[in-house]
Amino acid sequence: MKIPRRPISLLAAAAAALIALPGTASADAAHRGRTYEIATQGSDRASGSARHPLRTIAHCAELAKPGDTCLVHRGTYREQVTPPSGTKDAPITFAAYGDGTVTVDGTDAVTGWKDAGGGLVSAHVALPLDPSENALFLDGGRTMEGRWPNSAPDPLNPTWAVAEKTSTDQHIDDPALPPGDFTGATVHIWAGSNPWSQQTGTVAATTAGALDFTGGNYRCPPLCMGSQTYRNYYLVGAKATLDQPGEWYYDKAAGTLYLVPPKGGMAGHTVTAKRRDWGLDLSASSYVTVRGLDLRGTSLRTGKDSTGVLVTALHARYVSEFSTLPMPADSDLSIPPGEGNIVDSRVLDSGVQLLGNGNELRDSEIGYSAGTGILVRGSGNTVTNTYVHDVGWMGSYTPGIEINGSGHTVTHNTVRRTGRGSIDVSWQLNGVPFHGNRIAYNDLSEAMRTSRDGSPFYVCCNLDATATSIDHNTVHDADGQVGYYIDNSSSQFLLHHNVAYNTGTRGTFFNGHSSVSLGNRDHHSSYGLGITTAAVRLSGATDATGTFVSNDVALTPLEISGPGSPAPVVRSNLLPPVDPRYADARNGELWLREGSPAIDAGETVDGVTTGVRGAAPDQGAYEYGAPVWSSGCSLPGCQSRVHNSGWKATTSDGADASAAVDGDQTTQWKAATAQTPGQYLTLDLGTPKSISRLALDAGLDATGHPYGFTVSTSSDGTHFGAPVARVGGRSFTQDAVFPQTTVRYLRIELTAPGDTPWAVNEIRLYADGPDAASTLQAEQATYTKGVVRGDAATGILGAGDSIGFRSVRFGTGADIMTVRLASAGCGRGCSLQLRLDSPHGQLAVTLPVKDTGGADTWQEQSVHLTHSVTGAHDVYLVAKGGHRVAAVDRLTFRP
Repeated sequence: MKIPRRPISLLAAAAAALIALPGTASADAAHRGRTYEIATQGSDRASGSARHPLRTIAHCAELAKPGDTCLVHRGTYREQVTPPSGTKDAPITFAAYGDGTVTVDGTDAVTGWKDAGGGLVSAHVALPLDPSENALFLDGGRTMEGRWPNSAPDPLNPTWAVAEKTSTDQHIDDPALPPGDFTGATVHIWAGSNPWSQQTGTVAATTAGALDFTGGNYRCPPLCMGSQTYRNYYLVGAKATLDQPGEWYYDKAAGTLYLVPPKGGMAGHTVTAKRRDWGLDLSASSYVTVRGLDLRGTSLRTGKDSTGVLVTALHARYVSEFSTLPMPADSDLSIPPGEGNIVDSRVLDSGVQLLGNGNELRDSEIGYSAGTGILVRGSGNTVTNTYVHDVGWMGSYTPGIEINGSGHTVTHNTVRRTGRGSIDVSWQLNGVPFHGNRIAYNDLSEAMRTSRDGSPFYVCCNLDATATSIDHNTVHDADGQVGYYIDNSSSQFLLHHNVAYNTGTRGTFFNGHSSVSLGNRDHHSSYGLGITTAAVRLSGATDATGTFVSNDVALTPLEISGPGSPAPVVRSNLLPPVDPRYADARNGELWLREGSPAIDAGETVDGVTTGVRGAAPDQGAYEYGAPVWSSGCSLPGCQSRVHNSGWKATTSDGADASAAVDGDQTTQWKAATAQTPGQYLTLDLGTPKSISRLALDAGLDATGHPYGFTVSTSSDGTHFGAPVARVGGRSFTQDAVFPQTTVRYLRIELTAPGDTPWAVNEIRLYADGPDAASTLQAEQATYTKGVVRGDAATGILGAGDSIGFRSVRFGTGADIMTVRLASAGCGRGCSLQLRLDSPHGQLAVTLPVKDTGGADTWQEQSVHLTHSVTGAHDVYLVAKGGHRVAAVDRLTFRP
């Protein structure tokens, strides 16, 4: 079928230009490189021209030779694509055409639904995946496999049942267990004194208020039921659990899929089921470029021999699904197993997988995985400027990014909302060497959602990290115990210029674990609020030779112990009770203010100390007077936390609950009585803020989280409307999600009774886009024209150059803009224009640029806006005047 000829898009034009560049021609002179087009209206018997496109990407892959390009028009492609290899000088390219979203979908439609009795419908279907790896989507949204107790759709807000203390390693007592036959169901367990991994078993028998199971509990104690702090579990994978719309169960033996239909029946509803694990399978491919494609219900992988693969602008959602945690085979491990392999369950068979050598994933978004977000394995691979979120909800050691091997570069990524770690390195998978890796400028937050013994950045165990650098990272707002955790005798880790706050008991922990901890170093790091006992700790080492901690700034002491010859070096650190004069500790802005005692108080550390201003290096992660570096990616979604500008919280009985909003996750407000419906907390944000998510964090408390609550809003603090969100169940950190709105007052009200008092460690708010009240770092601009972003500022903007930020939230108004910039020799007439919604949009103000005395001399310059800016806008700074107007470090807005 012919399709109309469309005007070529900017992306397609760019692709065509790349094809024509020198050096991209095939080494085979007889093949110059051809462009095929693919469209859902096409035919695989067609030529692949613009007028006669192909129908499938897979067929284009069959035709493609080195130097060829497959341009894919908008639409959904339910297929698996297995590209051939290109060559180093002539890669094969698969790219979105640029006329809309291109989705490679791993699911197929399920039809033929019939009444199955008992309020269920069923369809006969042969699902090819292992039953524990099935996934179902109702009207495009992931729907929950039948489970007890019922849970909300967000898998990182699971509802847990709590076993009685009389339970044992293979037996659960629970009077709340409903009647029914759960034999064969999976029991998911999060239990023990301080559980570091979750486990699954199989129900063998059920009786009234009790069940027996097999499997799980490989280490019992401490990872088992009984008289333990954590005794959480749920059941999944039994027909008897089906009791709410959208829940499903698959009987593989009978080939029958059961579903609780939506209210009103199946008419008008679409169901799809996962069928393909790898929508883009490059496991046998090299020198392939994948650009601008979406994945849904499937994933992408390269192979152990892949090289020269570039994946850019990938948007992957629901990449991995599973409901069991089997222990991997010994053959998958680099080292003989020491813990029954339980900690490495599903790490190697989930996530987007970048294996092999010299491959790159960049400028991408990876979201929603039961297991790993991104697996990096082999050598010399790169992951940069990528947003990873909502992964690892099964609670094993599957992190946002798993790094195995040597020579990798993992930089400028944002990893948020993970079941356990954000970035993880496993000894069983990696082997002892972990050489020459660079892990830098990453923002890691909201980790440890379904674990407690761990950290956002976690290393285990016995690793040799020679020539590896962990630098310029930020870890924060996590419910584990540590920010940077170098566990169980790992050595030669160099940490420097890192930031940690709200990470639990410690900022960084070098754990000797009754063995050695050699050559571990931490320099020029800054530790903020929410660290209770030690900013840096070394303990349990029989030999700590080479340990060196210097130039750190902290609000809590250091605890460095362990013999060595020479002994560990600890010096030139700024510690309590001295106030470091952080810019804004409540919001994690730990750079120094004027007059800080950390300025010029450090010592030079070879290979670490750089960019010194003044008489000597500064202590801490930021050099006063230099541009302030930032961590994380620059894509939409990478900046979302709402600035805490002195919020207030009060209880329903009028008591102060400031500990819930003080920016310190280790302080706690706890109610005086057990939970009862109608109890509430009221938040006053001071000024109206744009918000779309509220996170209610109970910290390490195993009992204080609510059994159910609503969120409502108000403009005056007295009259609250109908709830904008309802949250049920018992999860330790609970999220209420609602349409983005601008409000000043919030009320969190309990809807269910509980046996224990309500406890809140911290309430955090989020929304789409950065908050105008926070600091907008120029290097995180989502738009640039004519200027390059560095790690801490832009280059010099000339006339017509610009930078922009997407969806900046101004709330009810900003009146003053302050820009930190450097300028020299531009003269009169140089300025920075603030424009709204486009580089040519409404002019909000013009800031005349004053000469700062040098292109590397930074100064804040402010201007009153012509009119107060409200709501949410894309904002742009546009340079006017000479060819060297100014370099920009950051900008802020205030009333």
